[in-house]
Amino acid sequence: MKVINDAIHGQFSLDGVRGDLLATPEMNKLSHIKQLGLAHLVFPGAHHTRFEHSLGASHIAGMMAESLDLDEHETETVQAAAMLHDVGHGPYSHTLEHILHERGGMDHMSITEGIILGNYDVLREGEQSSVPERQTVPDILERHGLEPKEVADLIRGPGAGGTERSLTAWTEGSEDFVDEDLTLAHLVHGPVDCDQLDYLLRDSHFTGVNHGNVDHRRLISSLQRHAGDIAVEEGGLASLEGMLMARALMYSGVYFHRVNRITEVMLSRAVERSSENMPGVMDLQRRVDAEIWEVLAAAGDYAQDIIRRLKYRNLLKVSWGLRGDELDEEQKTLLQEIGTNSESRTQLEDDLAHRAGLEPGYVAIDVPQAKVLLGEDRMEMVDVKIVGDDGRTRRLQDHTPIADALKKRQVSQTAVYVITLPGHQSNVAQLAERHLFS
Repeated sequence: MKVINDAIHGQFSLDGVRGDLLATPEMNKLSHIKQLGLAHLVFPGAHHTRFEHSLGASHIAGMMAESLDLDEHETETVQAAAMLHDVGHGPYSHTLEHILHERGGMDHMSITEGIILGNYDVLREGEQSSVPERQTVPDILERHGLEPKEVADLIRGPGAGGTERSLTAWTEGSEDFVDEDLTLAHLVHGPVDCDQLDYLLRDSHFTGVNHGNVDHRRLISSLQRHAGDIAVEEGGLASLEGMLMARALMYSGVYFHRVNRITEVMLSRAVERSSENMPGVMDLQRRVDAEIWEVLAAAGDYAQDIIRRLKYRNLLKVSWGLRGDELDEEQKTLLQEIGTNSESRTQLEDDLAHRAGLEPGYVAIDVPQAKVLLGEDRMEMVDVKIVGDDGRTRRLQDHTPIADALKKRQVSQTAVYVITLPGHQSNVAQLAERHLFS
């Protein structure tokens, strides 16, 4: 048995399947991947990692399982899935994921599934000798009576694996789900799940931003199984509203903080624009945060300059931006292309840099909403079932207008930023205004 002293949940223990998983390279790699990427340059305390978050999520999964009176097998399956849900993350978590997704055809969820099923190895060439007598994740799961595919399906959530149904249909209230028990999947990936409860609490604590404080114990005690789904008793409605509000505020106040976005854009451009002098994308994915700096330091003048600017916090600056309500439909369509197609974006960035007399890479275009489209589908998940004191089940929006309001709320009021070197903001702003949509 391993005893964990956690900054958020206090002392809790890990044994059985989770005790064995704790010794794997897949889990220990997460100790070297920051939960919030470069957010410590904005929030100095944000040095926490994917490792401690994964342990916390698993602990909350156990609390949820107890509240729902799950049997021993169900509890172990959910706790193992929660513990493994982030093992597919590469360095700097979501910051570089769009590069992996675009060039490698995979995202961290696909790699997580591959790890659990034994189809993907996190070790780089030459590292195997440093991990003797290694136990693989699927072997550990099977030895403890757990089915790797079932664990992987829970992490994928509704719409993946065995459920064969889309998240869109689920969040829009399709009745197709009532015939299948998705309770366990919803505990790991749903409107109220162990992952987001832990990251809201943990990120709030380490950033010092109080938006993420959630009455999670009251909310968890209000959960119940209902028609193959998870519902919240009416007595937990205030805690549920608090969680949804906390999530919205943390996204706008922390995850999409303007300076935080600048640091992420700088790092991702350094990797994108140095690809010819760096290892392949899948090799990069197997590395941890510090190893990305190692390869960037040897990848040429531009990459070296960017990481030095990050090292000494001499960041690029926002020169120009537009809110979503300032865009017409044609401009919105173009922004979607820029945000999801790096080739189109790079051409525009280089054109603006050339017009401004700057070297390529020193003008960057950021479309914040594109990151949501690639990395966080739960922002739309507010369609929670509420069991009333009268025994009837209603949707959250029938109880409170908060649900509909949050669906309409943008995580970033600014639809596009143009970023450049300090001292060149005015010139680049004029060029962006004239040429970005021309």
